[in-house]
Amino acid sequence: MRLVLTCRLGGPEHSLATTVTLRRALKASFERVEVDGLDEVDVHLTLGGTVTSAEGHGGVHHLRYSAARRRLTVNVVVPASEVARSSPAGALAPHLDTMSRRIAARCAPDDAADAVAHTLAVACREAVDALPGSG
Repeated sequence: MRLVLTCRLGGPEHSLATTVTLRRALKASFERVEVDGLDEVDVHLTLGGTVTSAEGHGGVHHLRYSAARRRLTVNVVVPASEVARSSPAGALAPHLDTMSRRIAARCAPDDAADAVAHTLAVACREAVDALPGSG
């Protein structure tokens, strides 16, 4: 499965290197995942910061699946307060787990949804583990 990841950083305190590392790791992990009827996942990630905090908007939003195009789009928003409590990696992990479950619920047949959610969650955790501060 192909992954398209765009990132919006809410402040200068975030490192572009972190998002580049995340993109590379997620792309590599998602390439190994196969979901019937889904060829591409387009994720728009917002990491809140001092300029744009994204408070009150955290979570997985606007998940849209097109069976005809075999494509899913989703927004993932991580508020600045969550990033400040741990690290970008620590704050992002639970949101990616939620995203994995929601993708599986939307795209996978009922009898395979749990297995697809688990496979996607493992792929996301591998990518997060590659980030600095994932400790």
